[in-house]
Amino acid sequence: MEVGIDVGGTHTRIRVDSDGQSDEVAVLSSCWLKGTLFADPMNATRLLALIPGDALGRADVPIALGVNGCDNRAQCALLTKWVKATHPGPVQVVNDSELFGPAAGLTRSISVVCGTGSIVVGRDGQGELVKVGGHGWILGDPGSAPSLVRESVAAILAAHDAGDPPGPLAYALMKHYGSPDPVQLGYDFTADLCITDWGALAPLVFEAADAGDALAAGVIEADGRQLAADVVALRAKGVDALDVVAAGGVITSQPRLEQAFSVALSLVAPTLRVHLLRESPVVGALALARALSHEPK
Repeated sequence: MEVGIDVGGTHTRIRVDSDGQSDEVAVLSSCWLKGTLFADPMNATRLLALIPGDALGRADVPIALGVNGCDNRAQCALLTKWVKATHPGPVQVVNDSELFGPAAGLTRSISVVCGTGSIVVGRDGQGELVKVGGHGWILGDPGSAPSLVRESVAAILAAHDAGDPPGPLAYALMKHYGSPDPVQLGYDFTADLCITDWGALAPLVFEAADAGDALAAGVIEADGRQLAADVVALRAKGVDALDVVAAGGVITSQPRLEQAFSVALSLVAPTLRVHLLRESPVVGALALARALSHEPK
């Protein structure tokens, strides 16, 4: 029996595998998380209480957790200590992005998260977690849903200043906001300062690109290039993995972005291999748990 736990920014998924059978629980992280992750030691207790069946408390059952907010070895060690206070079996805690590689069957990799936000993550030669990007939906997070829309509006305004007429994407966004022209669109868009509202408009960018809007296609390609640049920057910080695993709702559901990222990365770092993760990250947690069960006692 093994237990894998994936704690994301909004959702938590727990899977227990035993004799070929799986039992899974999926909840909002807010149902057990009080305050920030390390604000209350009881967060670990509440999380473990969600594990289905009789796995909790058994010394022969390994538990592996990928946890959003565990950003260095000290934090991973502290959460491990809290988990071990309740569970006597083997325990491993990593950042949630580090589940991508094991879920893809890889032992060492760079993780590229690209959904509501984006970030590039890996381990350096000393085993420290290294990150590039992840600066938030207002300022950065290339390839994320809010970024694609934010950069589209910026490109629409630049095109308007250059004297170019609005294209399909500009008209779609103007229709959404009821804006009569690109200038007013800029005002209406920035007044709608909400990550979910911006992110919900990302499909319009891809639909416009598919309809032949060069501006929309250019925004997607530019964000793909920035993601690739973030991978190169991560490697410059001492992360030498050659496999790159991309996951997240945007890059896995939008082939245009995945292609833009892969093509850009092949140009600047041709030795790297890109993998698009189709498995749930909790599968990676289970893979880590199985590896724990085979470690020497």
